[in-house]
Amino acid sequence: MSETEQDKALPYKSDPARVRELRRLLLQSLARNTPCDCILLSGGVDTSILAEAAFAVYNINKAENEDDPTPKPLSGAVTVLCTDHATDEFYASQISARLGLTQKVVKITLDSVLEELEFCIRTLQTFDPMELRNGIVIARGLTVAKSLGYTTVMTGDGADELFAGYSFLHTMSAERLQAYSDKLTKIMRFSGVELAKALGLKLDRLSGRQLHGKFILREAFEEEAFSAWRKKEPIEVGSGTTVLPKMFQESMSAEDLKKEQDRILEQEGIKIRDVEHLQYFKAFKKVFGEDMTTYPEKLRKDGRDPCPGCGFNLSTPDQTFCVICGQWPARVLPPPEEIAKTTDNSE
Repeated sequence: MSETEQDKALPYKSDPARVRELRRLLLQSLARNTPCDCILLSGGVDTSILAEAAFAVYNINKAENEDDPTPKPLSGAVTVLCTDHATDEFYASQISARLGLTQKVVKITLDSVLEELEFCIRTLQTFDPMELRNGIVIARGLTVAKSLGYTTVMTGDGADELFAGYSFLHTMSAERLQAYSDKLTKIMRFSGVELAKALGLKLDRLSGRQLHGKFILREAFEEEAFSAWRKKEPIEVGSGTTVLPKMFQESMSAEDLKKEQDRILEQEGIKIRDVEHLQYFKAFKKVFGEDMTTYPEKLRKDGRDPCPGCGFNLSTPDQTFCVICGQWPARVLPPPEEIAKTTDNSE
């Protein structure tokens, strides 16, 4: 681990008791969910910890009892890369080599990754660019895993929500962070779950109660995890799909985009933000059709509680992000801690 990656400048150490408790909970969850056929391995903090912590326990048990019949916790790994500059390859390959995993590195063109687009839109019921940029990578990884004969797949979803991994959370006060984290744990959803279900795969997810912050997760497993202090990067960065917006933008003139934006806003009441958003919306209409009365229950547009960006109903009174079109903010609310107080007083 380099000094830069470990960021020794941070004058902070977590409560040792909390570190031990986090390790206990996560290792307990790993024991329940392994052996597993393979892992979608980005080489980020989350998947690095899952893979290497699982093998650490396995190796200890083997050292204590060579005749222990317990199989290896993981046998394979799938890593999806969309450009030569994708940052996941180095980390994922290092981890696979350290653990002896059979790694399948899937290198695809940006054009071919869009083959997963309609499947993702149909399954996730969205035309939100951020969701789809991440979803098409996960979908390709799961599809390849299935083609290799794997039936159970592990992912590292949820750590950012549980352990305050998102950068916009880092400046919040302790009270507001707690309230916001409590809210996130109630509404968070992960595309891998629905995509795996649609493909007939079992997705092994590891769950545990909220503890302290993502720093503690890195700290708790810094001995095992190669990527414990890797800088956080979203799936779209690590896999390389961040270049999709530019690719789409170059495919249409500003004048043509403006015409389409005006037409769709007038005819359908939907605000199209850019060319990428436009292309995803067109694919959305292709998947679900023109007759909105036939849309799934989630895709309702009756004016009851509409998103200002697309008009589809927001799912909860405190929802500030539209999971269908990606509009943010989808409404203006008091701070989460104030909402929590109001809810508590009404019960």
